[in-house]
Amino acid sequence: MRLSYVSAALAVAALLPGLTSLPAAAQVEVVSETTVTRLDIIAERAVPGRFVLNATVSTDYGAGVPDGRVVFYDLSTSTVLGWIDAGKPSLTVDGLKPGRHLLRADYAGSASRLPLIVLPSQSAEVALDVLAEPRLTLSSSDAAPAPGAVVTLTAAVTGPHGVPTGAVSFRDGDRVIATHVPLDRTGLAAFTTSALDNGIGGIMVVYEGDHHYARATAQLAPAEDRALALAAAPRM
Repeated sequence: MRLSYVSAALAVAALLPGLTSLPAAAQVEVVSETTVTRLDIIAERAVPGRFVLNATVSTDYGAGVPDGRVVFYDLSTSTVLGWIDAGKPSLTVDGLKPGRHLLRADYAGSASRLPLIVLPSQSAEVALDVLAEPRLTLSSSDAAPAPGAVVTLTAAVTGPHGVPTGAVSFRDGDRVIATHVPLDRTGLAAFTTSALDNGIGGIMVVYEGDHHYARATAQLAPAEDRALALAAAPRM
């Protein structure tokens, strides 16, 4: 796209603060390139609550931009999450509060290669739902069941944003012994079995998560071993 002298002066002045006018005798023909900014968000599963924001800035011709700054905004909280150079448009973000966030990436444009002006652009708003970390506990009706004994395993899921919903799965090591057991209205799920031939040492529970809470895993809390306590006591 070709710009006239007047529009070129306005575009350059907007990109270069402090430049208020061009010489009256200088008729400048400036070439401008419009841009499109796209925002993608990737959650890092290895680190709960960590997200990588990727901004892709391209011109009408499909090429990337040579330079300029990209600023990432959290519109839900009216905060700036950070900024980076358009040549390396990735930003790692930690510590976002649980809930829905509307994020946007703004490319500021560039006039570093006159007479070429790369115009600014904004990405579409991208919704990001940040899940809260639940508290998951697992208990057993019998701390040391004999082989074939009836045992009830109970999972309790709680959290700061209301009672969690969804389901849990119980595992004995790598073996799934109960899947998609629904939570009740209080966040509890129970499973009764007599097939724990190896005891309860390898029992764990997996909470599948919901729209407010993230996935979580827990094992049985260690119970007091009275036999060990007696063995450690001094003998008379």
